[in-house]
Amino acid sequence: MTVVPGFTLGELITSAAERAPDAPAIVDGERTLTYGELALWADAGAGSLHDLVAKGDRVAIFMEKSIESIVAMLAVTQVGAAFVNVNPALKHAQVEHIVQDASARVMIVDGERVDGWELPTVETVVHHGPAPGGSWATQEMVTVLAPDVPARRRRSIETDLGTILYTSGSTGMPKGVAFSQHNLVVGARIVASYLRNTSEDRILSVLPFSFDYGLNQLTTSILVGATLIVQHSRLPGDLLHGLRRSRATGLAGVPPVWSLLLRSASSLEAEPLTDLRYITNSGGRIPQASLDALRRLLPATSIFLMYGLTEAFRSTYLPPDQLDRGSDCIGIPIPDTEILVIKDGRECGPNEVGELVHRGPTVAMGYWGQEEATRKAYRPNPMASPELLGVERVVHSGDLVRREPDGYLYFVGRDDAMIKSRGYRMSPEEVEGVLVGSGLVREACAFGVPDEELGHRVVAVVTLVDEPPAEALDLIRRHVIDEAPPYMVPSRIIAIEELPRTASGKIDRPAVRTAYGGDVHAG
Repeated sequence: MTVVPGFTLGELITSAAERAPDAPAIVDGERTLTYGELALWADAGAGSLHDLVAKGDRVAIFMEKSIESIVAMLAVTQVGAAFVNVNPALKHAQVEHIVQDASARVMIVDGERVDGWELPTVETVVHHGPAPGGSWATQEMVTVLAPDVPARRRRSIETDLGTILYTSGSTGMPKGVAFSQHNLVVGARIVASYLRNTSEDRILSVLPFSFDYGLNQLTTSILVGATLIVQHSRLPGDLLHGLRRSRATGLAGVPPVWSLLLRSASSLEAEPLTDLRYITNSGGRIPQASLDALRRLLPATSIFLMYGLTEAFRSTYLPPDQLDRGSDCIGIPIPDTEILVIKDGRECGPNEVGELVHRGPTVAMGYWGQEEATRKAYRPNPMASPELLGVERVVHSGDLVRREPDGYLYFVGRDDAMIKSRGYRMSPEEVEGVLVGSGLVREACAFGVPDEELGHRVVAVVTLVDEPPAEALDLIRRHVIDEAPPYMVPSRIIAIEELPRTASGKIDRPAVRTAYGGDVHAG
């Protein structure tokens, strides 16, 4: 792996352009931008923004994923500010919360998305494309090669704020996680090292840049000088077509992406993806049946199962040659990282369940503007010597794991999501795994609802495979009764068309609980 030098994202794009100016950087449909052009566009954008933002300002970017949205991020970086990507799928209330929470005075948009909206902190809206009238001062951002626009950069250092990523969390409005320039660059270096990314890679980008996992595809591409291909549609046929057309060598996805891809199983069998060197999964456990199908349909592709939390990018990965351990194995720590398993202030022994605590250079700066939440999650390293206690912060994930004697970690569940029924504790993932194992369930979301006698009753909301039998729910229930202990059998199994998703594509568990956690005494 050869990487470009640089301590900040701005230095990376400048170095990449100097090293290989004619190499393709971004492909968006029929358009291709070289690294030299991308650097010029970023400088032109920085020139447009220079008089609107000060060093350290937060700039909200509310755009569809495109060449222009990438230019906007890099322009904000080059002018010494921090970009805040707002997922274009979010609604007005969520967007307003993020923009106001970040105190963004400048917002970059495409089209007329925010016309008529109340965004109290916003003073200027910068448009990619013609700037319509509105209640703010507006300016059109430079989006063509403009060598006459001076490169009005402001220098950043690696400890400066680089971005704020908003995570949905389990309750309430999204909260922002602040990342330094160092976090962004070192995160890219670490992931690229074990994926062995090079300038020959062509990475298909299907995830939003507002998601840490999606943003990492961009930063990794720039780091190694690879080509990033923007994929807009995630329909099953379109995803497969995008992989074939681009001859992609890498693809990062969340579990729903693999469900979509597997709907094209017959086409994959007829015409294998011979260029696809690796795929990576994060953002949730991939069902074992889906993992088995991917291994069969992509025999020449390395499959990396990754675990991470927004508060620290990635934490662990399972090497492809260890997939037989099963999809509940989250693997080993990523390079230059230590994973502690802590219970009651001490480190757990082999196979003892405890909280995963992440130590390393990807640990974020904290929650933006939320001191109490930051103190709760980002704490002094509990294993540090007394002389160094308080010098280093680690992230407490809230996730329960166990470590086998050989060092491999296994996900158990979230401490705040554990179901306690009939005196037994179980994770939602345990129940979901049994349901998917029936062969009739495509995806499942299990949760507990309070019950005076049992503690919790188990409820499961599922989506069924294509063309399920009429008696599918009865067959699923019988399968769970046969394969699981009585306390794990759901009191209610509900089949719906699609599970609700967060903006990053994960199952929206709070939404499922709210919608289906009412009367659980029905069959």
